[in-house]
Amino acid sequence: MTSAADERAALELFESLLDVPEADRERWLAARSPSPEVLSRLEALRAAIFQSEIATGGALSALDEEPPPERLGAYAIVGLIGRGGMGSVYLGQRATGDFAHAVAIKIIKPGLLSDALIERFQHERQILARLTHPNIARLYDGGATAAGSPYIVMEYVDGRPLDQWVGDTAPEAAVRFRIFLDICGAVAFANRNLIVHRDVTPGNVLITPEGVAKLIDFGISRNVDHQTTPSDNAAPSHTPGFAAPERLAGLEVSTATDVFSLGRLLEAMVRPGPADRELRAIIDKATAPRPDDRYATADALHDDVVALRSGRPVKAMPSSGTYLLRKFIGRHPFATAGAAGTVLLLSAGLAVTLTAYAVAEQARRAEAARFDEVRSLASFMLFDLNASMDRIAGTTAARAAVARRAQHYLAALARSPEASPDLKLEAAKGFVALARTQGVPAQPNLGDTPQAKTNLETAIAMLRDPQLTASPNARPVLIEALTSLALVQAHADGDTSAAGQSLAKAEQILALAPRSPERAWREARRSFRRAQLEIATLENDPDRLDRLALALEGDQTGWPPSERRSQAAMLDQAYADYYRASAGYLRDDFNGGLVAARRADRRFKQLDTGSRGDPVVLYARAWNAYLGYGLASGLPDGEAEMDRFRSDAQATLDRLLAIESDDAALKSFAGNMRQIHAQAMSLKGRHAEALAIQAEALDFYESGLGTERTSGRLSRLAIAHHVMGQIADEAGQQGRACVHHRQAKTLIDELAARRELIGYLADLSPDVAANLATCAASAPRRPPP
Repeated sequence: MTSAADERAALELFESLLDVPEADRERWLAARSPSPEVLSRLEALRAAIFQSEIATGGALSALDEEPPPERLGAYAIVGLIGRGGMGSVYLGQRATGDFAHAVAIKIIKPGLLSDALIERFQHERQILARLTHPNIARLYDGGATAAGSPYIVMEYVDGRPLDQWVGDTAPEAAVRFRIFLDICGAVAFANRNLIVHRDVTPGNVLITPEGVAKLIDFGISRNVDHQTTPSDNAAPSHTPGFAAPERLAGLEVSTATDVFSLGRLLEAMVRPGPADRELRAIIDKATAPRPDDRYATADALHDDVVALRSGRPVKAMPSSGTYLLRKFIGRHPFATAGAAGTVLLLSAGLAVTLTAYAVAEQARRAEAARFDEVRSLASFMLFDLNASMDRIAGTTAARAAVARRAQHYLAALARSPEASPDLKLEAAKGFVALARTQGVPAQPNLGDTPQAKTNLETAIAMLRDPQLTASPNARPVLIEALTSLALVQAHADGDTSAAGQSLAKAEQILALAPRSPERAWREARRSFRRAQLEIATLENDPDRLDRLALALEGDQTGWPPSERRSQAAMLDQAYADYYRASAGYLRDDFNGGLVAARRADRRFKQLDTGSRGDPVVLYARAWNAYLGYGLASGLPDGEAEMDRFRSDAQATLDRLLAIESDDAALKSFAGNMRQIHAQAMSLKGRHAEALAIQAEALDFYESGLGTERTSGRLSRLAIAHHVMGQIADEAGQQGRACVHHRQAKTLIDELAARRELIGYLADLSPDVAANLATCAASAPRRPPP
């Protein structure tokens, strides 16, 4: 049997040989004088190519391989699926008896990879496990066999290779393009996650019986951030005709390498005829020999194919005036034909009309200018000035005052008989912006949820005006209003059913979104998705949380390429991990939830660094730290991480309160974190510190109580007094303890009289009464007169 070193040498020669013209190959090979063993292996490789026995990634059945183990990890190997250039792929079945699960297990040939490649393979396996996309086969696990061969456990896809599927089904052009765009989107998603596949070929795309494309075999993928060496770029696998020139030459690869392969894939799927000039131009640009001449990203290639299919100008074509005019006429044939027939009549009539219009317009111009000045001032105050103040400490109340005054102007203008639909839309947007400042939950606000709800309902009524309902510009605003209302209904009203109805209405409007949505539509979908996730959290539905977190990330596939690397995209990715951590907490999967919370923590910190104190980022970071604290508390060795998350949450909240000093919800949150800290200190016997920290907690609860004295705020304050009494008892300060037990009892009595004593505090009432009885029994008796 030939050694692994000989086999590796044969593979390296084989790769180089593919780039040599057919007529020169024998002479080229003779000049290198390979050993007989290597030459024998090389001939087997060449024979297998000609016999079309290459499966995923170019593996060869003609080569000897060690028999697989019976079991790897939790999976029993039950059969061979195929062979690949780096090894073989086997069907695995979960053998632990807990649930049925079929997977594909790829085992790399023993000795095929160098030590450096094995190390990189193991590192990047962790990165690939994060690639969650509907058109990418998931990577679940990996390790090494007893013989030292690396292996990966992947999603098992019951499908046919793309070229076989095309040959068997002969799909029409529209289906081929749809499949290609899905593949292109999957590659783009991997590239955005800094992964270059490097072997996008028909054999590495499987089509399921339902017609879904699945990109497989990331076995030779590379992390874009990874510092490469020549041996990295000469990894022993590529498929002839699809590998980019730089890949064949062993040079540095990039996302342009995948763009080249996608171009070749498009050519193989939809063979362009002589008349298909635009398709030919797209393929030529994608497969340009120099990486800099190709599409910058897979997204750009995707967008040009979409433009081709929709009749819009293709960027790969020379942008001449004639070409652009031809494309316009192609999209609007009847309109342009009619315009040509009436242009002469319109010319004559236009001259007369313009003269009369100029006289009337001059009379209206001065009044319109004054109207526009007031409108511009109101818009500036409500949107621009308000946004510029939101990171300045101590401006919360000022921002609310500015928003209210601006809203007063806009509402007055909207009631004017001369108000246009655009002005009414602007006023409705103002009501939504004001509501968010006032009291929409799950973001920084002033805690005035009743007024926020009123403004949202006003905005929704305005947006349902017949003048606005048909406007595409009004629909995203209506979605924002409905999702904000859903958050108020779910959090403040405790009515998740009503919140679900509001979201259902928003979802119906989202169905009307254009195929290439503008920013307003994208922002509306983001708000909608976040509201869905919040309600799933309140309803304790971890499975729905997982699905929605995946959908939140998947929504970015419809964004322009430049925005997929934006702060907004990173924020949504961080939110997705936060909600995955929430799902783990709801399942009592503290380890799994903590992994997601740590990942979210890293992303929120990175966003915080780049955003210079954005309250939205700080708010999310604090909540994620609070969740991380809860997850760590469920682990026997989680104390150090509990302290880290708690400290980070507390510090982040202090930064937020410097900006949003009047936010009642933040004050309650800050009180919660200090109360947790105080209880932890008391358990450690550090009673003096615990008492000081709990006193801070009480200050936060009392300052957030306000004049409304809502049941939620009263309940939190009562619990805080009860905790303070317990800590004082532990510290041996009975007099101080009794003061707080009495204050807790007073607040409980107030809630009971209002018939609002429910939940945990109702269960706590007997303990508070027992503490007061102890205080009364130990109080010194006064001597009789």
